[in-house]
Amino acid sequence: MNSAERNYEFHDKELLAILEAFMEWKHYLYGADKPITVYTDHQNLQHFLTTKKWNQRQIRWAQLLASFNFKIIYRPGSRSGKPDALSRRPEYHPEEGAEHTEQSILKPEHFSISLVQDKPVQQKLTRRMLVQQATAIQLMKMAAKARLPSRGSRFSSGHDLYALEDVLIQARGQKLIGTGIAIGILQGTYARIASRSGLAYKESIGIGRGVIDADYTGEVKVIMINHGKKGYHIQEGDRIAQMIIEKIDMSDMMEVDNLQITDRGNKGFGSTDLSLKRTIAVEQVQPIMCQLYADSRENRLFSENDIGRNPGLHQEEVMVSSAMISKALLQEYELKLLEEVREASNRDLEWLSREVTLKDLITRGKELPTSWQYRDGFPYFKNQLYIPPNDALKTKIAKGCHDSKVAGHFGMEKTIEIITRDFYWKGLTKWINDYVRSCDECQHNKSPQHAQWGLLQPLETPYAAWNSISTDFITQLPESQGYTQIMVVVDRFTKMTHFIGLPTNATAKDVANVFLREVWKLHGLPTEIISDMDAKF
Repeated sequence: MNSAERNYEFHDKELLAILEAFMEWKHYLYGADKPITVYTDHQNLQHFLTTKKWNQRQIRWAQLLASFNFKIIYRPGSRSGKPDALSRRPEYHPEEGAEHTEQSILKPEHFSISLVQDKPVQQKLTRRMLVQQATAIQLMKMAAKARLPSRGSRFSSGHDLYALEDVLIQARGQKLIGTGIAIGILQGTYARIASRSGLAYKESIGIGRGVIDADYTGEVKVIMINHGKKGYHIQEGDRIAQMIIEKIDMSDMMEVDNLQITDRGNKGFGSTDLSLKRTIAVEQVQPIMCQLYADSRENRLFSENDIGRNPGLHQEEVMVSSAMISKALLQEYELKLLEEVREASNRDLEWLSREVTLKDLITRGKELPTSWQYRDGFPYFKNQLYIPPNDALKTKIAKGCHDSKVAGHFGMEKTIEIITRDFYWKGLTKWINDYVRSCDECQHNKSPQHAQWGLLQPLETPYAAWNSISTDFITQLPESQGYTQIMVVVDRFTKMTHFIGLPTNATAKDVANVFLREVWKLHGLPTEIISDMDAKF
């Protein structure tokens, strides 16, 4: 180690040794099918599992280690005699150095526990793993295409369940829909299946409510009931219900002679109050802070009393971004935009044909084409509003997602990503790329990101006749003897020129035959040919 490396902490020194070994034998280790096993007696390497801020050196190490497939196994020092004998020679003794901040580089999958550990250590790790399993809700996929439950927002009480397959629920009918996942919940809790308010309100889809006990580990299935007058099509991956985890009282029941006396007693079964004894104190507070989100229904107001009691105000979180505001701006003009889409669609036969086809399939209770939906009188492709081929409408959408001040004139990929959150039309990518390239403000204000252009390199002066030639085409000429273009071949040394007539539809093969007949036959094959990279060449 050099003087700088001797200043590293022990964790960094151990990692440096692994990295140096990998780089020394990289011609054997690159592309290894099986993980490379690294044995170490330095158990504190697991300290790198803690995620912290990296410095430039550790970022460089992480990039190098990412090229190898490896795992690190801890082996006690009592079983590491051979490596110790090689590493503890006097000339390798490290000097004292300064202290440095420890960082996170290695990932959990790089570590495994050796089977030769001492019993107390192994028992301690086993107990730790059991404690982690006992305090976490366990999920298992029973099908490859199953999706794990997820929360709709950070304050959602329920986890969304996703359909495993496409299902059609007939009008006034019901279906048992699988999710492809099994759940292991904690003792003292149960999972309750609840309906999603959007499906219940808009589509009249209800849920056959049930509970999942802690001792049930089979597949979670949902009974969906269609109370509407028309069939409803559920596609694979759609959110169909919520799963809410609740605590329960597991105390045993005991028979007694008398119950505790209360003010209510046996008066009014199901009543919440019997008299106007309760008064509600209302205190008007002035909000001093508001957290804004793309969905205005998630906005929250806070007063002075909330600052010390609400933990969310002390956490750093992304509340507003330009992309979120841009999306909210589009949603603000949703009704007007839908009217414009409807007006433009009346002039497009393909859009109207797509609408009629989807409505007919829904009426007959048949499955819709893959990725297509029909909601609120408009066709959707992958949950994106289908826009008819109307340039004025496309331009309005592009201006809201690219030209507006909150959008910030993003590049091509970001603009496409923002637009495809809500809209779809044929050839969208090419259309947006042309739009962004033609944006006047982007051309004036954005600096080029490529390297500086180099100096012009003049062509070398030829040293013999017909050793170096240049060729080009003069096109779109009036027809003469069946020819409408001229192939010009110039010798750069003598400036001698051949003018060869060609028809309008001349191909590369025709050009090659003419070149053999008019140039190669007289002057031979040149050393270099200079052209403008025409498609015929």
